Amino acid sequence: MPSKKNLEMYEGIGKIIKEYGSNIISIDFRGLNVENMSKLRNEIRKMGGKLKALKNTVFTKYVKNELGWDYKFEGVNGFIFASDNVVDILKFLVKIQKEINFQINWAIFEGKFYDSKATVEISKLPSKQEIIAYLVGAVGSGVSSFVWTINNVVQSFVLVLKAIEDKK
Repeated sequence: MPSKKNLEMYEGIGKIIKEYGSNIISIDFRGLNVENMSKLRNEIRKMGGKLKALKNTVFTKYVKNELGWDYKFEGVNGFIFASDNVVDILKFLVKIQKEINFQINWAIFEGKFYDSKATVEISKLPSKQEIIAYLVGAVGSGVSSFVWTINNVVQSFVLVLKAIEDKK
């Protein structure tokens, strides 16, 4: 029979995943002191994520029972939950990991498991906001060129009429 504390943690995992989705990054925070852990937790919260220390056994049971993932989590893990901004958080983690001494263990994005090396590679991808900015720029430049072309045709026509008028 699971303890009351473990049952509460199990239910808490469900609440977190409902709020943040099932994109999860795991870090090994053994090298972090309390000050750096607080700094990391606050920065992740500002970016819209949540850093939580959970028991591996409880987390393993939750993801197997509720999500159908068959992974066994070992070691000292801090679990970071994020929704749309997961790449931004990952970029931040890669940038700061050597400064405050922690390791990125693995990540689960869209239901797929990635080891630490693949997770660092994912951090090199553009974020959702960057992709939207590229798309808006591409669409905007096409519309801008179209408007300029139409304006140029009208302007050329007016100049031709003016030249004809000046000749007469």
